[in-house]
Amino acid sequence: MRLSDVKSVARFFWRKWFGGPAQRRVLDVGSGHRPHEDATHLVDLLPEDDSERGGAVKMLGRSLVVATIEALPFKDKTFDYVYACHVLEHTDQPEQACRELMRVARAGYIETPSPFFEQGYNYPKPDRGWSFHKWFVSLSRGGALVFEPKTPQTIDEFCDCRHAQFVKQVYERVDDLNRLHRVLPHDCKNTVLHWADRFAFEVREARGRRSRNRQGIEGESSK
Repeated sequence: MRLSDVKSVARFFWRKWFGGPAQRRVLDVGSGHRPHEDATHLVDLLPEDDSERGGAVKMLGRSLVVATIEALPFKDKTFDYVYACHVLEHTDQPEQACRELMRVARAGYIETPSPFFEQGYNYPKPDRGWSFHKWFVSLSRGGALVFEPKTPQTIDEFCDCRHAQFVKQVYERVDDLNRLHRVLPHDCKNTVLHWADRFAFEVREARGRRSRNRQGIEGESSK
């Protein structure tokens, strides 16, 4: 066990034994090989399958429930906080996954690869990006979480935002973008959303087709 894992276990049990009755209940969905150190409960769908993560599942003293993000086996508002880091881009049903996060927790944190970091992973190979990721996930100007299908066509499309244009130029000049992983700004390579109570989201289909937002209200896709 790594030293960082030992420290995480020690902090978890210290809070559990000495934190008092007001200790927060914190869920980490898709905890995988890097459970959040604040988590008190873990969820993972395939704990024996490491093909879509960077290592073996770690529990580090926590309880692990085998479940899918689309059907979390907890009562409403069981948790004070929920982490969903690098999991929503994997789901087949992002609408249901988002609703479940809001149902089981009062607030939370969502993180996914940014669309243009997904576009650059393994560049310039034609099959770049993580093959098991199904969605580009971004934030709209209004702060809604936007899901767009990742296809062989959309992998080559870039938005007009500052980070995307910068990274596109980098792609054209660097033979292996993976070497820049540690120096790219966090908000350049990740889509991040902090939320409380509820958050808005939109799941888009193909270009020019209809899309649905969180309330199920139909609207034209903006792309």
